[in-house]
Amino acid sequence: MADYSYPQTAFTFGARDNLAPGNTEKTIKGIQFDPEFEELQIAVNSKLNIANPAFTGIMSGGTIDGGVF
Repeated sequence: MADYSYPQTAFTFGARDNLAPGNTEKTIKGIQFDPEFEELQIAVNSKLNIANPAFTGIMSGGTIDGGVF
């Protein structure tokens, strides 16, 4: 399972907050969101569905309801 982590790309959104209003670099384009959404999709799709989880492989080393397995 993959955990989501903020992708380190050339498009850092927080740094744009310090730019002056009207600066063209302050504008975020749709293509800059693609890597972000791809990382989110991978992380979400690799998690179990809570309503109907499907386990594959061997599960070990976890704690369930206080019991160690």
